[in-house]
Amino acid sequence: MIRFRGRPMRWLRHAIVLAVTVLVTIVLVFAVQARMRLADLRAWHRVELDEEYRASSPRRPASFDEYRLLEDRLFAEMRERVLLDDAAADTQPLGRYSPSSFVARLALETMYNHSYEFVPMQREPRGAVLLVHGLSDSPYSMRSLAETFVGQGYYVVVLRMPGHGTVPAGLLNVSWQDWYGAAVLAAKHAAAKAPGKPLLVGGHSTGAALVTLYTLRSLEDPTLPRPQRLYLVSAAIGVSKFAVMTNVISSLSFIPWFEKSRWLDVYPEYDPYKYNSFPVNAANQIYRLTRVVQNTIDAAEERGQLHEMPQVIVFQSIVDSTITAAEVVRGLLGRLPANDHELIVFDVNRYEMLEGLIAPGPIEDLERIRVAVNLPFTMTLIANRGTDTRAMASYTRAAGTSDVVRTDLPFEWPPGVFSLGHVALPFPPDDAVYGIAPLQTGLQPRFNLGALAARGEAGALVMPLGTFGRLRSNPFFDVIRAKVLESLAD
Repeated sequence: MIRFRGRPMRWLRHAIVLAVTVLVTIVLVFAVQARMRLADLRAWHRVELDEEYRASSPRRPASFDEYRLLEDRLFAEMRERVLLDDAAADTQPLGRYSPSSFVARLALETMYNHSYEFVPMQREPRGAVLLVHGLSDSPYSMRSLAETFVGQGYYVVVLRMPGHGTVPAGLLNVSWQDWYGAAVLAAKHAAAKAPGKPLLVGGHSTGAALVTLYTLRSLEDPTLPRPQRLYLVSAAIGVSKFAVMTNVISSLSFIPWFEKSRWLDVYPEYDPYKYNSFPVNAANQIYRLTRVVQNTIDAAEERGQLHEMPQVIVFQSIVDSTITAAEVVRGLLGRLPANDHELIVFDVNRYEMLEGLIAPGPIEDLERIRVAVNLPFTMTLIANRGTDTRAMASYTRAAGTSDVVRTDLPFEWPPGVFSLGHVALPFPPDDAVYGIAPLQTGLQPRFNLGALAARGEAGALVMPLGTFGRLRSNPFFDVIRAKVLESLAD
């Protein structure tokens, strides 16, 4: 009997040894390939700025005004330690951290890497709005939505999430709690600008997850001003579980030879309002945030509070490399009791001769949502009027019904564009930096990333050619703008 009992223990020990061996092998392989694959790290990949907001700091700002003062000191520190240090500054003509480059002037001399506020012209605002950008982005991505709201008489606050707008190294040690802590300060500040008036919140990607979490927590925390509506763009409601593994596989980064293992991508920084390099910690933090959001939804459901959620309006591209429409439905909209919630989905281009080449996953996700019965939210599909035309129409099915109402739209797919995507939705097509048809403004004398059509041999550029093939603006942004205006009229 003793020998019989010992055999399973030996098998267990062997299994543990095997698992540890496999894990160590994965860590070593990742660390080695990161060192071989990624470009050399520069100062902006290493500098940790002391003036960044930390939710755990005993000296953290107690108000949004204090947060913005800290932000001013942060940018001054970044200039001194990176741009004004000859040993650290970039020397590339389009380098974001090259003091003489036009890109650096955009990044530093405009307000869009900072938190900012838009004040309506009338004395009494109709309400207040908080907008939060996505991961590795900046407040610039919320500019067009902010202009839409302020044009309707709302006081608008756009938050810079900690770790953003400065250097990619800002994301090495940031936590989702830092992002959330800053969002709470911004929400309270916005609400105080329009006391007794509606508070609306919105966000793109990670920002959408943050304002969703804030709204859920406001249902039981009376110290948090409660929003009356949410506007979510490419909402990061569910993220791949691979993110959990990322911090494990970067565990050798404390060894100088393996420091690149803290990074998933290292690219030149030429974008004035978005990081090109992406650290492991950033992926881990967005995964943790989405888990907290799901757990908070579970808790609110157990308390019977989900019926108190305000109206949620979601805008989503059916093709999205970060988050899918199915995850938004499963993780959020499908769990909420009916309350005029809406999902607006942008389809693929059915006219181009590429439909058979489009990955089947997104199309299957759309079909599952489309044929589902008794959806508790209204769904609108923005799609071709037919397979023989680029002209667009909206197809709307009200919550709990199967009838579809078609409305022709004054838009059509631009030639050669076969889908939207995660980063494109919040930018209008005439955006000076990311637009596919940019206006000629003072912001854009010779610099535009959205209209750049790079073709050539692989390896000719320091960036993969596919980087410039990704759509950066939304040719149907007026659909989003019109829905916002319609909701404000209500």
